[in-house]
Amino acid sequence: MKTKLLLFSLVGALFAGSACSGGPPAAAPATVTVTPSSLSSLPSPSSAAPDPKAVAWLDGVCGAVYGYLKAHDEYSRKQKSGIEVTRGALKEELGIRAGFAGKVVDDLAALPPSPIPGGDVVKKSLVDRYAAARDAATAGKQRLEKSGNEAAMDAAVKAMDATQKPVTETPDLLPALKIETPDLLAVAAEAKSCASPH
Repeated sequence: MKTKLLLFSLVGALFAGSACSGGPPAAAPATVTVTPSSLSSLPSPSSAAPDPKAVAWLDGVCGAVYGYLKAHDEYSRKQKSGIEVTRGALKEELGIRAGFAGKVVDDLAALPPSPIPGGDVVKKSLVDRYAAARDAATAGKQRLEKSGNEAAMDAAVKAMDATQKPVTETPDLLPALKIETPDLLAVAAEAKSCASPH
């Protein structure tokens, strides 16, 4: 009974941390942000049309990461609080979250080499981050499928924690990609998926 209560409180805290109705968790830093307000305070981009390949690439990166954050947020909001955490519920939860993270990895891997200087380094960092979350969730789910003992349940709770890391640790893409020049600001303004989803 003590183990069930402990697991409930740990997993409940994970759910509650990401299920705020007002947006991402209060403790989470800003994530991918190319918002209209931030763009309006930046220097005016050059009059030349932005590079369509750069726009498409940046749009793909923002779409992949924002897609995860939106799916994670919407799913977390639907979770009911006050329910007992069971082996079956954790297996389902880990499977869903592994799928969310796996989609980001696939979407980012499908992008061509970055036309933005330094973009491939940032993309690799993002792929590594989301792949780690996907792999942790998958491993936790597989362990639960083999056994429902206390050790497997503890491992599943740790795996759930790993799926939260991309939400709280994904860097702000604008400074990460050094989008500061007029030409790159024009690219960011045209990348529709980079508008804040909140």
